[in-house]
Amino acid sequence: MAEQRKYTEEEEAAMAVIRRWCDEGWTQGKVEVAEEIIDPGFKVHGAGGQVVEPGIEGLKALITQWRTGFPDAVQRVDDIFAVGDKVCVRLTWEGTHTGEFMGVPPSGKKVSVGTIGIDRVVNGKVVEGWGELDMLGLLTTIGGAAMTTDGGGSSE
Repeated sequence: MAEQRKYTEEEEAAMAVIRRWCDEGWTQGKVEVAEEIIDPGFKVHGAGGQVVEPGIEGLKALITQWRTGFPDAVQRVDDIFAVGDKVCVRLTWEGTHTGEFMGVPPSGKKVSVGTIGIDRVVNGKVVEGWGELDMLGLLTTIGGAAMTTDGGGSSE
């Protein structure tokens, strides 16, 4: 078995910021925590096709949208590691679609969505982030997208 790499104090602190963001911000829906740990100039470089406005207010709106659609949801940290100022996290978002989400009325369906995120943390604040998730799979599960089996072509 390979020896576990030891993290620097800065890397440990950066991972603690991301764990807090996942727990308090996403799972508990305490969007005000963004004021403490998100840099006002925060930039999003990918969010599974979602449009996220830069800065703290953009992230608050994103969390509010998800928490409205899935009020019982939990965001679980499955894996986390840091290299320098970047933290990589593998997450699972699980909840029940009981509120409107991206224009899709409540379906009552339970969802489980895997996510990969990379966040850059500087001086205790998240300054930029990259994220990918299976948005098509999520929307298909809740009835917001239809899967086709015809290869995308028309029969006419």
